[in-house]
Amino acid sequence: MEKDEKSILILCTGYHYGTDAAFGYHVSKVLEKMKLPENVQMMEVGEFASLIPNDIEVQDKLIVIDVFRTGDKPGTIVRLKPDEVPIPWDDATDVAKYHLLETLQQLYLLGKCPETIFIGVVPQDVTTVGTELTPEIEEKIPEVIDLIMKEIS
Repeated sequence: MEKDEKSILILCTGYHYGTDAAFGYHVSKVLEKMKLPENVQMMEVGEFASLIPNDIEVQDKLIVIDVFRTGDKPGTIVRLKPDEVPIPWDDATDVAKYHLLETLQQLYLLGKCPETIFIGVVPQDVTTVGTELTPEIEEKIPEVIDLIMKEIS
């Protein structure tokens, strides 16, 4: 890695068996096949992103890939700052996102939080048990990959 290059971590998150909630997992499978720059790491962490603060705090930039219930039409691609991330999930709390945001807040208070951006899509179906994305969400993967590549360049 060049001395002036930022270290970047792409965290692909989500529930593998929750249909569109597995969006981050499916994006990770595409990223695994790509040649990412040396300064970029990618981790697929399921719903356990909050458990790796030591991996997060040493980065200059963090990109989190997931689904986001923003109230927009399913399939809408979103790019959010941490304070814009919705954590309600059908009148319940999206616990995994809540814990990740809590971890980021703790790192921020310690002066160790990297620049953070959340990228993803508004899901269509997160209640059906299944490993395949709905077609409307699956077709958004290339656009999200393009957005990730713009973020890391």
